[in-house]
Amino acid sequence: MSTHLFRRFVTILRVLLPFVLAWLVSFLPLGSRAARQARAARRLREALEQLGIVFIKVGQVVGVRTDALPPPYAAELARLQDAVRPVPIHLVKPFLEREYGRVLSELFERFDPEPLATASIGQVHRARWRGREIVVKFLKPDTLQLLETDFELIRRMAGGLRRVSGTPIWEDILAVVGRFEAGFREEADFAAERRHAIRLREILAPFPDVVVPETLDELCTPRVLALEFVDGCRIADVEAVRRIVRQPRRLLDRLVHLYAYMILCEGYYHADPHPGNFLVLPDGRLALLDFGMVQTLQAETRRSLSDLVRAAMRGRTDEVVEGFYRLGLVSPDTPRDQARAAIAEIGQINVLQSNTKNRIAAVGQAVERSRVRFLLPEDLAYAFRLIQMLEGVASYYQPGWNVIADGGAGIQAALEDLVSGVAARRPERRPAGASAQAPVRPVVNGARPRPAESPVRRLFQSVQALLSPVAERLDSAATPEAGSAESGPGPLPVSNGAVAHTSRSE
Repeated sequence: MSTHLFRRFVTILRVLLPFVLAWLVSFLPLGSRAARQARAARRLREALEQLGIVFIKVGQVVGVRTDALPPPYAAELARLQDAVRPVPIHLVKPFLEREYGRVLSELFERFDPEPLATASIGQVHRARWRGREIVVKFLKPDTLQLLETDFELIRRMAGGLRRVSGTPIWEDILAVVGRFEAGFREEADFAAERRHAIRLREILAPFPDVVVPETLDELCTPRVLALEFVDGCRIADVEAVRRIVRQPRRLLDRLVHLYAYMILCEGYYHADPHPGNFLVLPDGRLALLDFGMVQTLQAETRRSLSDLVRAAMRGRTDEVVEGFYRLGLVSPDTPRDQARAAIAEIGQINVLQSNTKNRIAAVGQAVERSRVRFLLPEDLAYAFRLIQMLEGVASYYQPGWNVIADGGAGIQAALEDLVSGVAARRPERRPAGASAQAPVRPVVNGARPRPAESPVRRLFQSVQALLSPVAERLDSAATPEAGSAESGPGPLPVSNGAVAHTSRSE
């Protein structure tokens, strides 16, 4: 390991030490247990902020699962969505003036010195330009250098653990790390983000209840992105959203339809659906934000994935199993009967287990018993990852919610879009015979189960199994004062006021 990487490794250990100590203290019988746990959660969030881009993203991804985290940790990690330490204005101003070649006061009628939001890669300020309210997002200094250092360190550590443990899970982790690194580098390219925003605005134009902000090309550079300002409340602000949307279930169906449409019909999709990237407008429309992470699927992969989803919706287990093989989700040397038994058992577990954490643990154990090696093709990594993230968003309104089992109406609508070739369907459109109260669910062996867990989730389950004693202690410490994960998400530090359009989660 080079001197530079070793220094970074030592820095990571030093920064995480206050959290580790606070976490250990949280189990001691000293004072209020809730206060001790809140202190540990705060130390974790502060450490992730200090360590920078990659660690902030990890906190954002983990923090999405409010239904499976102790409330203090859910509340603190939620702050990482848009409350990262900002770059001060005295550094912002000269950077932007170099980008534009003009003094800011000459270019903008108003440029707010306080950032609207700060995330791992970018920072966003509100401004007024030619009479229009806009937002200006720029790439934070030293971003690419820090990305290169942290990912190299992660690769070396994972490679070392793979050699020591000899387990194939680390190969999957290295593949995911590589995909995440590519995604981060794409996010840092604001010229690409501008192109993504333009194309997604075109693709989603048939959805009248979905808003994609307009880009202002005259103010965009490879390191600066300018978009129209969108006024609304965060989707995680449950009370505010319920005042706007009387039936949040329809909002969740709209999200599923939107993403199923992008993946299955267009093969071009927004790949970062965390709570900070959705606003609910006063008229009930849904605004989609942050276009740094956009992924594509080849036509053949889309067809195979569509066939698998359709088979799952119709309860055709044999076709689901074949779909796993076609997509490369199961090792090709696995006997069909063995794979079918594993998938069927996982489906039954999802029928019987409504508690998210128990379901994940039981699925992980079933996969381990089956000895079936589930794989994660690179082109599907983000598609399956966003399933987990959408479930996290939905958990604010319905703990234990599952995309395929509970979002069947939205998936069915996207499948109809695919068959008909007509994109102009309203997001709330439901298939014949379905209702908001009784969404379409897949049928397996006469029952209506939740679907098998995705390969990405299984990957996280395997890692989680290594840390299960820690998770159990965290949950047991949270239970007396905060209740179980099934009681719903913990409190979030969000305001009831207007929230501007930002790119919150680099």
